[in-house]
Parts: sequence; C-alpha cells; structure tokens
Amino acid sequence: MQTTAKLGLILLALTVSARADDKPAPPPAPEQPAAPTNTVPARPADPERTNLLPGLPAYAPPPPPAPKQLDQPNTPTDPDVLVLPKMTVKQKPRPRLNSDIVYASDKDLGNVLAKQKYTQLEQALNKFTLPLFGQSLAERALEDHKREKKQALTDDVLNISNALKDADPAEAKALEKAVTMP
Repeated sequence: MQTTAKLGLILLALTVSARADDKPAPPPAPEQPAAPTNTVPARPADPERTNLLPGLPAYAPPPPPAPKQLDQPNTPTDPDVLVLPKMTVKQKPRPRLNSDIVYASDKDLGNVLAKQKYTQLEQALNKFTLPLFGQSLAERALEDHKREKKQALTDDVLNISNALKDADPAEAKALEKAVTMP
C-alpha cells in the first residue's frame, strides 16, 4: 500500500511538471554518436573590470536598513537612554478562601490544627482534660499557632529593622522597640 502511494505521488509530480510548460514532453532523442564540437572555452572574468556589460552601471550595495522605529514618536536619540518595549502586566486574581480555611469558631480551628500538629498518640494521650486546671488539645494547638504567627511577625519586623539601620537608625530602633514590647 505504501509503495503504491509513493509511486502514485511520483507519477503525479511528473505529470504536473510536464503540464506546467503547456507543451507536450519531447519524444526521446535517438542515440547518436557524439560529434566533436568546436566550442571556445569561456574566458575567466577580469577582476579589474567594474562593469559586466558596457551599458550597465557599477554594482552599488544597498544601503543598510534604517533602525527599527518604536511605537513612541518622540524617542530620544541619546545613546545612554534605554527604551524598553511596552508590556502589559496582569494582576493575579486574589486567592479565594476555601471551606478548609474559614472556620466557624476558634474551637473548630483548634481541632483542625490539633490534627495537623500532633500525632495520633499525642491526641489519644491528651483526649481528656481536667475542666478546672487543664487545657484541651484544640486550645493548646490554637495557642501554639498564635505564638508561631507572632514569632514570624517579630522575625520579619526585626529583619526589616536590620535592613533599615543604615538608612534611618532612629526608625530602625523604633521598630525594634515596638515589636519587642509585650
């Protein structure tokens, strides 16, 4: 099947090329012995000659293309100015709150955090608490979460104040004081 398709394409190409001239293909010439011809070999081109033919002008290369013009009509020609192409920046959509992020109460959030932070053994050992003295596992997980968030905020503010010490030492000291206050 593939061979016949290839042969068909070759035959079609030959037919199209023969019809492109609008002349029938010449019949094959009978074989004759080669006759000696008295032809003069072509002489090599003279490198000093500027014109190929006496009536034609000398070759002049085309001028270099003009620099590409930008969309801005009043572009400065100062070589120290860098003109960047136009760009469109699209803002990412705000993240949507999923049902696992929004909780009805602190108790629900505490239960989810307890499952995430503590192993099943810890959950089983701390299942029961004394009502007057103890703290439930959910309350402890919520307290740990709040402590971690506060520590992360403190670390971020201290990093910013360290970076700000060179520019404005008074502002950096004020930030450190504000974040270390109880």
